[in-house]
Amino acid sequence: MLIVDVPPLLDYPNHLARAYVLASLPGDPVLAQFYAPHWSVIPNLALDLIAPPLIQILPVHLVGRLMIAAALLVPTIGAIAYNTALGGRWWGLGAGLVAFNSCLLYGFLNFEISLGLALLLAAAWLRWREDHPTRTLVLAMAGASLLFACHLMGLVFFGLLIVGAELFHIGPAVLVLAKRPPSPAMTGKLMAAPPTRPESSAAALFRRGVFLALVFAAPAILYVASTLRQLGGDAEFLPISAKLVQLLTAFANYDRRLDMATALVAIILPALCLLLRLGRVPGAAAVPMVLLLIAFLAAPFAWKGTQSLDTRFAIMLAFMLFAGFVPVRWPPAFRVTAIAVLTLLFTARMALLTAAWAAHRTDLSDLRTVLLPVQPGQAVYVAEAGPHEAPAYWAANPNWRLLSNGVRTDEHLGALALIEHRAYWPFQFDNVSQQPMETREPYRTLAERVGGLPDRDEAAVANVCGFDYVLLTGADAVPKLPPSRFRLLTQSGYAALYAVTKCKEDP
Repeated sequence: MLIVDVPPLLDYPNHLARAYVLASLPGDPVLAQFYAPHWSVIPNLALDLIAPPLIQILPVHLVGRLMIAAALLVPTIGAIAYNTALGGRWWGLGAGLVAFNSCLLYGFLNFEISLGLALLLAAAWLRWREDHPTRTLVLAMAGASLLFACHLMGLVFFGLLIVGAELFHIGPAVLVLAKRPPSPAMTGKLMAAPPTRPESSAAALFRRGVFLALVFAAPAILYVASTLRQLGGDAEFLPISAKLVQLLTAFANYDRRLDMATALVAIILPALCLLLRLGRVPGAAAVPMVLLLIAFLAAPFAWKGTQSLDTRFAIMLAFMLFAGFVPVRWPPAFRVTAIAVLTLLFTARMALLTAAWAAHRTDLSDLRTVLLPVQPGQAVYVAEAGPHEAPAYWAANPNWRLLSNGVRTDEHLGALALIEHRAYWPFQFDNVSQQPMETREPYRTLAERVGGLPDRDEAAVANVCGFDYVLLTGADAVPKLPPSRFRLLTQSGYAALYAVTKCKEDP
């Protein structure tokens, strides 16, 4: 967090820009021309609720980094807490290997924070559910509502964790009621669990069902009241081969070989220990992991305006590799070797990431240099050099702009025009079912006309009426924009700024 003030997380600058606007409205008449707050029941508000009050008292980029730190640390701490609640000791620390996962590097901060909160709440459930049911119920009900506000997928994760734990506990009761003896699978090491009071009656099963219903009653009411419930019809499913590849995206960083090595160790080491009886997955964690795998296989890639939906279940499963597995009686040499390998992988990943983020400062410097002429209230059209326009450039592109899975991380850097110059840019996230902000006219029409982020060739012929400038990123890879319509003001390596002299082609 000390290396660079705007880390290269794909969506992050866009989210930070919205938080900055919400913190500035209604007292900033310039930003009030562009945007208006639009608060409603939205299950995706962690950053929007926390960051704007902090921006009132702290520098905006410091607040942003604090939010990223929370998105990194809360899931890691949650995994450790969950693992210790199962009886583990040090294995949960391995969650640091997946802290910088693909969704974090995509800038999905609300999702990441909600994952950590879900694990913390589930850890409390495992510790207190049997001995302190009232305390657990009150905490879970409050936590479920909080998770709904943070991110709906965090609530889903929490639900799968505690429903799975309850299913494990009621399994023996179901067998008793059916007058069947428990199967070996229910008594083996894989499904072993800390001793609990057995449930052996229909009344006990009913009580557990009511318990769960009370936990999720308030979130269910909130969901019905939200606009998200009304969305649908846009489910997009990946082919099975592409879906299975998503299981490895939890380990995606900046080097594919290092990512694969990390994934192999994180998956094969617990599996090997289970086979050798050197570890166990307690039943209270094993059942949720099975439910997560089923949810991953059934989930679409995109739905209700949310992208990478199945990827998020893969991230949950990756955290559960460290949260749900408990080593048992490891020989000293084996333990030392495993710790050394995990530490080496963590160090290598962090060193690579730190180097990439440090190099990203060059792009930020170029961008800030060319944006200097932009004044508050002006409008900036943003375009990028596309891979098809400069294939050789992108084949050798610096790794701080490309993750190991090919995803670019620089596409929302144009948001700095808004954050640092109070200028309009047309790609601000303002979906009222997901964000508490809307774009005012005529800027909404401008954004709709632009559509998605254009490449250089699209920008060269686009109707840019209403915009004062065109910001081109990757400008060192493509020819300049046509001088008949655009006047180059300044170019600094990665970025170039053009004044619009003729906003559209002659008929």
